[in-house]
Amino acid sequence: MILPNMTGVGRYLIGLCKGLNDLPGEENIELWLQSGLPEEHSAWRLDHGRIRIRPIPAAHLSLRGQWELPAALRRLHPDLLHYPHFDLPWLSPGRVVATLYDLKYIARPDFFPTSHWLRRWIIQSMTRHTLRRASRVIVPSQSTADDLVARLKAEQDKLTVIPLGVDESYFIPIEPGAITQIRRHYGLEGPFVFFVGERRPHKNLDGLLRTFDIFRHRAVSNYHLVIAGRAYPGYNRPEQFSQTLGLSGRVHFLDDIPDIDLIALYQAADAFISLSLYEGFGLPVLEAMACGTPVVASNVTSLPEVTGEAGLNVPPDDPEQAATALLQIIPGGEMREANIALGLERARRFTWKRCAQETLQVYREALGS
Repeated sequence: MILPNMTGVGRYLIGLCKGLNDLPGEENIELWLQSGLPEEHSAWRLDHGRIRIRPIPAAHLSLRGQWELPAALRRLHPDLLHYPHFDLPWLSPGRVVATLYDLKYIARPDFFPTSHWLRRWIIQSMTRHTLRRASRVIVPSQSTADDLVARLKAEQDKLTVIPLGVDESYFIPIEPGAITQIRRHYGLEGPFVFFVGERRPHKNLDGLLRTFDIFRHRAVSNYHLVIAGRAYPGYNRPEQFSQTLGLSGRVHFLDDIPDIDLIALYQAADAFISLSLYEGFGLPVLEAMACGTPVVASNVTSLPEVTGEAGLNVPPDDPEQAATALLQIIPGGEMREANIALGLERARRFTWKRCAQETLQVYREALGS
């Protein structure tokens, strides 16, 4: 699940491994990576301390993984496997801890109208198998835990909520000169509102674009909207809808960008907004708060768990209310300073050290069960 182009899941795994490497203990940890990762990928730098890397010749969600992983487990006999996805290979031996992030494919199939019914059935079957087979299941939010219980009849005793963390680098202010350089590199000379995430249907980019269209007419400054994240294959609705609303030139779609640039863009933005309809956690919201950027976020699924009292939570289907919230947190807005201060305080609670400590405890409980 650590892919050449990093996703939220990949960030979780690298943050977790960094945290595990810094903890005392006798356990040895092997990180099994797909062997095709580029040499410069940050995951290879985790090979130190208590963690050793072993390349495995099977890519994420590949058929080959269904026999390569069980074969490696039988050959190497680890005491425990932590499998961080819903597709645990059917013949995997030994004790298993799994991480399940969300149930979007099961809870909201309407987000994936082009997905064949057979694919949805396979995902549900594999998720049920992983849930049954694992002795402990880690979830990033109470929202995901509730979904698992309600939709798949998961055993409450198996589930442990362990929130994700945010790297310390997000809290460090970037020099103004470097911010200016990043702005120029991406063609962002004026003030902008920021969103980070893959351009998928459940991210509700229609609602985001409607909100921005209302907001830009009310704001005094000439605002732009920056949407950072890869396009979802076969889904170009956000690009089309931005043209329908007459936002060409006002909306910037950025694909994969380096982490250091991402941090600079968070810090350069006047505000961050996520009107997602469904999230298992919502890591970009946490990253924005750590960067001192005020946040507007949906009031559904896991996002209120991340923001707490630090963000302005709004209904994702009410662009008028979302636009009003944005006006309250841009420079000059009455909620801006409080939102920034509360966001920084809130983000400090979500550390990879804490995530690693609680995960290691789950490992030990699974080994002792």
